[in-house]
Formats: sequence, structure tokens, C-alpha cells
Amino acid sequence: MDIIYGLGNIGQEFVKKITGMGTFDIALTDANEKLWNQELFGLPIQSPEEAFHNDYEKVIVSVGNISLFLEIKSILIEQFHIKEEKIVWYEFVIILCKDQPCNLGDIVLKEHSDKNRLITIEDIDSEKMNDLERFFFYEKHKKIHKILHYFEAYDRYFSRYRGKDIVILEIGVSGGGSLQMWKNYFKTAGNTVQIYGIDINPACKALEEENIKIYIGSQEDRDFLRMIKNEIGKVDILIDDGGHTMSQQIITFEELFDIVSDDGVYLCEDTCTSYMSSFGGGYRCNSFVEYAKSKIDDIHAFYSETNELKPNHYSRHIKSISYFDSMVFFEKKQESGELCFFWTENK
Repeated sequence: MDIIYGLGNIGQEFVKKITGMGTFDIALTDANEKLWNQELFGLPIQSPEEAFHNDYEKVIVSVGNISLFLEIKSILIEQFHIKEEKIVWYEFVIILCKDQPCNLGDIVLKEHSDKNRLITIEDIDSEKMNDLERFFFYEKHKKIHKILHYFEAYDRYFSRYRGKDIVILEIGVSGGGSLQMWKNYFKTAGNTVQIYGIDINPACKALEEENIKIYIGSQEDRDFLRMIKNEIGKVDILIDDGGHTMSQQIITFEELFDIVSDDGVYLCEDTCTSYMSSFGGGYRCNSFVEYAKSKIDDIHAFYSETNELKPNHYSRHIKSISYFDSMVFFEKKQESGELCFFWTENK
């Protein structure tokens, strides 16, 4: 059994999400005695003394920031004598439902179970992690918010650049941790790594550090993006993890695809928003996913027998397009025209 501690707005949403996915072996508690003996989504709310009297595996603290979590953690250790390793922040919990499989990428769990459960880093086989996953879970860094299966895809497409001189541009700085992650992943003693970030929030400028430069501006502002293009020149990897609206993603691709070097990679993340009306998406509408699908036609345009599809700039520069859950990778190539065919016969 796991105990959920903290039933404010965040805790209530967390419990709602858990109970909405199935039946889990959890107990609920809060320091607010007004909540005791009430129910939340059909589960009784116990006093901390009552809840901690039972056997439990983890105490999951559902509060909004890490500082408050650490404060509550100290109280739980001192007042209720809970072992430190048993206390986790809800942000570090994966809800694993046997009827709704979770895409963990190449992350491997130490033990498999046919039951619904809440897992944390202690349940993950660290020996089978890639270097990005190890940095995310174990190294000291600023805040990183990533979907877990992204790390496998990153490693697949970006590992070939390790140890080489590289320039990276990431749109969407947020807490600044992913910029640190790229520097850690690519930097060796013998290469140079230059990382650029773009964010609309002026506070992100303070997250600059050695080899990380941050620009403040909107990815929907074509003039701003053209200024970026002229100032930083070519990049080897471009990651759009910005505002995720259809307009932002499409404008950014139109303006910045060309700054990706030959044999470079353009990645648009969180393309799940292509199916969300709040981001301007929807099924088979003018979404980024549909826009990217049109590029599949472009790379085959040399074979077209209709005037409706003719080779264009993207036909000559896109090597491949790969779709993952919520990710689209574009690999670039040197400019090319029609393919040359060769026939051989060995006798």
C-alpha cells in the first residue's frame, strides 16, 4: 500500500487521476483534521497517526513545489519517524495501470506486476538506463519536464553527435534543466558544445551559463526568428519544445528548418497537442502533425505524375521523417535532385 499525504487542490487532482485509471492500493491522509473521516473519490481520509500505523511502501507527498515537499518531508521524519527513503514527491511518481500501459521507452522496471501500482525511481533498473535517463534521474540539475519515452528517442537520433563539435538550439527553456542535460550529454574533453535557448519568459535569461546562451522572444514572431537565424547561423540539432500551439510549431518550422545543417536533425516535441483544441489542434485539422504529413508527399514528389505535387525545397533537403508518440523527427540531407538508379548484374 502507498499513502498519499496532502489533499489540497494538487493532492485532490492527483488522487482523481489515480482513481480514474483503476483500483490502486492507496490510503489518503492530510494534516488538516477537518478532512479526517471524510471521503475523497470513494476513499476514506485518515489522520496521519492512523494512516502511518499501517504497513506501507511509500509516502507520496502531493504538494506544488519542491521547497514545500522538503519541509513536509522533515516533519514526517521527525514527527512520525518515517524513513527518508520511503518519502517521495508526487512529481516523481509514475502511475502504472495494467489496463492502460504506460510508454516508458527503453526504461526497464526491476520487477513486473499484473497489478496497478505507483512506481518511483527505486523501481527502475538503473543499469539499463541510457546516459540521458541517468542524468535526469540521478544528477543535480535545474528543473526538467520530459515525457519518459522521449529519452530513448533522443538517444537514438542524437548519440551520433557525441564527442563532436556541436551547436544545439532548443525552443522552450522553462526551468533550464534540459539545456544542462544536452551539455552534459554531448560535452567531452575534446569537443566544443554551444547551446542556444529561446523562451518568451524574460526570467529565463538568468538561466544562462557557460556555453548556454538564451534569447527572449516569441516563436510566432517571424522577424524575431529571422534575427535568430542571422545571428547564430547553422545548428546541428533544433528542438521545438516551446508553446506547442499549431501556429507556433508551423511558423517555427517554416522559419528555422533552413538553419539546421546538412545531416542535422529538426525535432518537434509534444505533437500530442495536434489533437487538442486548446492548442488549435484536432483530428485531421490544420495541425502540425498534418503539416508534417504533407512533407511525406514532398520527399516523394520526384515520382509524382501530377502537377499538384512537384519537387520543392523540402523535397531536396529532407532525408527522412520519423513519427514517435508526441514527437516528429526530420533528418536533413545535402541538397539533391532526382534519384539516380543503377542496375548491376553479376554472372
